[in-house]
Amino acid sequence: MLKTLKQQQGIILAALAALAAIVAVGYFSAVKRSEPKYRNKVEEMMFEEGNKSPKYVITLPDKKSPQELKEERRSREAATPDKHSVDDGLTPQQRVLNNMPLLVKLKPIENVNPLKNVEVDASLTEQEGNYQLPKTDGLRKPWSEYGRKVRVQPNFFRVAVVFKNFGIDKIASPAIIHGLPPEVSFSFSPYAPDAAEQIKEARSAGHETYMDLLLPSKDYLSVDTGPLSMDITSSPEELIRRVKESLSVGAPLGGMIVAGGAAGVDSMGHLEKVLQEIGRRGLLLVNASGEETIDLIKVAGLARGTADIVIDGSFRPSDIRDKLEEAERFARNNGQVVIVAEPKPVVLLEVRRWLDSFSPQLSYDEMRAQNVTMPERPFAPVPLSNTVIE
Repeated sequence: MLKTLKQQQGIILAALAALAAIVAVGYFSAVKRSEPKYRNKVEEMMFEEGNKSPKYVITLPDKKSPQELKEERRSREAATPDKHSVDDGLTPQQRVLNNMPLLVKLKPIENVNPLKNVEVDASLTEQEGNYQLPKTDGLRKPWSEYGRKVRVQPNFFRVAVVFKNFGIDKIASPAIIHGLPPEVSFSFSPYAPDAAEQIKEARSAGHETYMDLLLPSKDYLSVDTGPLSMDITSSPEELIRRVKESLSVGAPLGGMIVAGGAAGVDSMGHLEKVLQEIGRRGLLLVNASGEETIDLIKVAGLARGTADIVIDGSFRPSDIRDKLEEAERFARNNGQVVIVAEPKPVVLLEVRRWLDSFSPQLSYDEMRAQNVTMPERPFAPVPLSNTVIE
C-alpha cells in the first residue's frame, strides 16, 4: 500500500495543485463579480477596497422653492457685473466705475416743454399771515390747473412715477430733473433748500410738482422726522400750521404725497382735520405711506389717490427690477399704476432704463403703416394728475 502511494505521489500532488488552482480561480471570479462595475476612474476611486463602502457621498440638491431660486439669482446678479455694462475693452478701474450708479449716466432729455404754470397763479394763491398758500376759487383747483394732461393711445396702460423726498440734495437735483422724462413727477421734502427755485426748474422741464406730508417715524424713539411732521402729540391746530408752512414755498404745488410713517387709529381725528385743510385748498392727496388709516379717513371734495408700488426699502438693482415687473402686472390688471420711489441713484437709473423700454405710442394709421399689430410693451408714462378722477 505504501509502495503504491509512493508510486502515485506525483499524481496526487498534481491533482491537489490542480484542485487548489480551480478553487482559487473560482474564488477570485466570484469576488470580481461581486464588485460594482465602474463607468470611469472617478467611480472606482470612490470605493474602499476592504468593505466596498463609498469613500465620498454625493447627494443631489433638494428641490428648491421659487423664493429660494429667486434669492440665488439675486446673489449671482450681485456677484457678477450687469450684462449691460460688461465691456472687455475696459480696464478693471473703468469697469468698476461703469457699474456704479452715477447720475452722470442720466442723459438729458431734449426738446421738452415747460408746464403752463412755472410761477404761481395769482388767482389760485392767497396770503395768510406770513404764508403764501394755494387755494381754489371753486371751479379751478391747483391739482388740475398746475398739472398737465397727456393723451394716451388705446390699449396702452398708464404709468405714473413720483419721486418723493426730493430736493434735499440740491447739487444732484438738476441732473435728475433734466435726466428724466417730463411725465415723471416730483414730490419735494419740506426741508429741501431753496425749494421754490428747484420747483420752478422742475416745472420748466415739464414735471408736475408736489410736497411731502411727513408722518412721524414708526421708530420715533430713535428717528426724528423733524419739526414739520404730523407729530402725534401735537394739536390739530399745530399740525395744520405745519402743513401751511410746508406749502408756503412761493412756487406751484399740486398737492401732497403722504410719505411713510405711523398713522394709528388714535391719530385719525387729528389727521382728518389735516386732510380737510388739504381738500379745502383744492390739492391732491396721494397715500404712499402703506397705512390704511389714511384711506379710512373720508373727506368730501378731496382729490386723492394711492401709491400702488412703493420703492423705498431695498435698493439692490434686482429688487428694483422685481418691483417694476410687479408694476407692469398691476398696470395690465388695473389699467394704470402709480409708483412712488426714493430718488436714490440706482433707482433713478433703473426707472429711466425701464421707461425707455416702453413701446412708442403709435396711432392706428401709424401702426398699419409700420405693420404693427400689437405693441410689445404697451405702457405709457403719464404725470401723476392723469391717474386721478375726483
